[in-house]
Amino acid sequence: MNIEEYTTSFLLYAPAKNPHGWQLDLNAFGEALRESFPEVGYQPEEGHPARLGIWVLTADGTEFDGFADNETRDTIALRGNTITEVASFIAWLRDSYVPSPDLIRFTTEVAFARGIETDWRIPAVGGVDRIEEELRQHLLVVVGG
Repeated sequence: MNIEEYTTSFLLYAPAKNPHGWQLDLNAFGEALRESFPEVGYQPEEGHPARLGIWVLTADGTEFDGFADNETRDTIALRGNTITEVASFIAWLRDSYVPSPDLIRFTTEVAFARGIETDWRIPAVGGVDRIEEELRQHLLVVVGG
């Protein structure tokens, strides 16, 4: 299996000790996306007042589809991306939106499906390459390589 081409859903969230540390206001988050990316769609999810459906298209053509939720913990879910694709979004989130760069934890759909409940940390410093490296290590542990 090629880890670089492996697609999965990524769940990004605030630490358990500070579940609302991102200060995730759904409307403000939607506007932050709109100001940062060329094409963005967002709307409240029907039946989930604390959830915002999001769709983002980056300048290089990468597409993100998922949701933001702030009910019990500040959370963003992105469906069906590779580590290279999602690393750029995470770098934007860390460097441009979240009030402190050490507040992002993550897991993946495949880790959840395998019962692995470890909180993985997004590096507080370093560029997209450093984030990709952390995501790659996660998938190597969870999926194998």
